[in-house]
Amino acid sequence: MKEVIELDMSIMNLVKKTFPFIITRLLVYGLFGLIALLFLGIMVGIGFFLIKAFGETGGAFIVVMIIAFGVIYGGLKFLEKYVLYMVKIGHVSAIVELMRNGELPEGKGMVAYGKDQVTQNFGSSNVAFVLDKMVYAAVRQIQRWIMRIGNIFNFIPGANSIIGIINAIMSVSLNYIDEAIMSYIFLRKSEEKEETVWKSAADGVVLYAQSWKGIIKSAIGSVVFIYAFNIIVFLILVFPLMLVGKLIASDTPGLGLFLGFLAIVAAYVLTTVLKRAFIDPVVTIMMVRSYQMSIRDLEPSIDLQQKLLGVSSRFKRLFNKAEEEEQANIPPVAQS
Repeated sequence: MKEVIELDMSIMNLVKKTFPFIITRLLVYGLFGLIALLFLGIMVGIGFFLIKAFGETGGAFIVVMIIAFGVIYGGLKFLEKYVLYMVKIGHVSAIVELMRNGELPEGKGMVAYGKDQVTQNFGSSNVAFVLDKMVYAAVRQIQRWIMRIGNIFNFIPGANSIIGIINAIMSVSLNYIDEAIMSYIFLRKSEEKEETVWKSAADGVVLYAQSWKGIIKSAIGSVVFIYAFNIIVFLILVFPLMLVGKLIASDTPGLGLFLGFLAIVAAYVLTTVLKRAFIDPVVTIMMVRSYQMSIRDLEPSIDLQQKLLGVSSRFKRLFNKAEEEEQANIPPVAQS
């Protein structure tokens, strides 16, 4: 077994060492954001044209905007599932390797290494994506169970508010915790453990339930970081964009409303693109690092595993899938 020598590598060092993944995300999201802004601009123009053509009613404009945002959202989900998921999960594999050895194997680029790790361990990104979603669903149910346990302290003044805040924080951080648990799969593979990715994922969920109190610190920091970034960046972008729109439309009153609305939409799209391109991978690093450090020297608790099987139908589904895959991978001689 390889010795863990870099488990305490700082977040900033991990960001610097895995920056090619962030650059890749910036390029892809940047191109998507540009296309999205052009599309929204066209759709907003169509909406205002319909208002001019059919009177003061805004119904047609609202319908056009709903269609526009639906197309953009669908395109974003398609991009993240079929284009960027390999980059995201490959980033997780690189983080694990850097925390274990301080460097990646020579002869490969950072992104190419991550892609190869995903292919070697999962066979394809589709398998990793399905497993990721199963982990997400299981953890969401388990978090609700953990928070319900916290309700026994409701008799303490202010406890209910604190539990509500923690629940809100964990709900936001859940978008990154599933990647942290997926990192356990790469850890087990790097330790050359003979088990399926499904078994590793199920054990990783149990370890999360054992160590969630340690992870909550990083979750709080991540959520504050995300909200602060979104608010600050949106405000930085929206006012200059609205000012530019006002200057352009100074002699055309009707154009001012159109450009003002477009400025708000553009600021929102750009903020979302920057958040997903730069902040999401940084938060992923924070959560993976926190998870890996929290589970250090821990073994999955069988008692807790059995309890989770009783409280989470999604975890039970993941656990049963792991059992099936483990049986399917037993050599015929061993089975007999």
